[in-house]
Amino acid sequence: MNRVNKMKYLSLVIAVLLSGSASLASAASLYNEARSDAMGGTGVAASNREGAAFINPALLAIHAPKYSGGAVMLPVLGAEVADVDNLTDKFDALQDSYDGLEAAINASDVAGITNYRDMLVADLRSLDGENAYASVGLGFSVVLPTKRMPMSIFYKTYIDAVSVAVIEESDIDTLTDLDPNNPPQVTDLDSQGAVVAGAISEIGVALSFPLSIVNMPVAVGISPKLQRIDTYNYVVSANNFDADDFDDSKYRNDDTVANLDIGVAIQPMDGMTLGLSGRNLVSQKVDTVEALGRQFTYRVEALYTLGVAYDWDNFSLTTDVDLNSHKRFDEIGETQYWRLGGEMRATDWLALRVGYRHDMKDTSSNLYTLGTGFTIGRSFNLDLTGLVGTDDAVGGVIQTSYHF
Repeated sequence: MNRVNKMKYLSLVIAVLLSGSASLASAASLYNEARSDAMGGTGVAASNREGAAFINPALLAIHAPKYSGGAVMLPVLGAEVADVDNLTDKFDALQDSYDGLEAAINASDVAGITNYRDMLVADLRSLDGENAYASVGLGFSVVLPTKRMPMSIFYKTYIDAVSVAVIEESDIDTLTDLDPNNPPQVTDLDSQGAVVAGAISEIGVALSFPLSIVNMPVAVGISPKLQRIDTYNYVVSANNFDADDFDDSKYRNDDTVANLDIGVAIQPMDGMTLGLSGRNLVSQKVDTVEALGRQFTYRVEALYTLGVAYDWDNFSLTTDVDLNSHKRFDEIGETQYWRLGGEMRATDWLALRVGYRHDMKDTSSNLYTLGTGFTIGRSFNLDLTGLVGTDDAVGGVIQTSYHF
């Protein structure tokens, strides 16, 4: 591949990464938790005890006096997609046309060559500039029934990926000039399909220490964790593209490190909670494998977030704001979010939630969220969340938890 085509691929992938960060709703927090996601991604001051280990471990001690037992969140599963089916269908159509053209040339079928040549040109044009986004998150937590030092064991993994079609005009020119009566031997297309992705998986324990300042509840939390970071840079000819192959080991690079989250929570008055969290205090960088002479760098950076929540009898309102900007790939612009969410507990078994997220750096788009939570019996909870953003992005989170 010549330098011009390398730079074309690079510029297209960077452009898609930039737009992809706008549509990947959960990428802002790198975890899924149904109640938090339903309230715009808030949680530094408002998370329940099942999700506290993900965002602010200090909240474990704040919640501890209300409960005599423990809780298990198993599992939480979230996903978001934008244009995945559309891109996949177009690549499938291109590969069918390519295979048809190859078969027609081998059979010296002039009419078939003409037909499949025109179809392949049309397929290439339909793919030009197309891209798709997907993210998936999975996690669980176990809150132990301890009072003096509330704690939770947790695991979470999160991956977000962007796929792009890079169409070379040389392919279209070659096919347009193809003589059905004297066709050349079929070779791989110069056009490519590409997937660039990053994933974070971590397991750890959240420890919370209850304190008191002039009878004001204060808690400090810490979460040491083992973290694995995976990066992917998958690029193949368009006629061989299969997005399911992007996680093959030859396209993947990884690193395993230790990291740390901390948090503080204060209740200055009845019903009000102030929270401050610092996540991934040990910043990391992991390069992708080299493809077409270019590497991307995936970043895990420290993120500090301040939150406030107020609870009435049947209603809660909360807001979070990131105190510093954050980026995932070096090639992506920084993001810094303000989040707002609310919950109405309509009955003792049903809760309704709404939320909103805004990027103060204007790198990504606004996000709107809606969710609900059900308590079934005395021990089982079911939480559901829907996410809507621009670029036809849709997503959802489902979560079950058990209380004992």
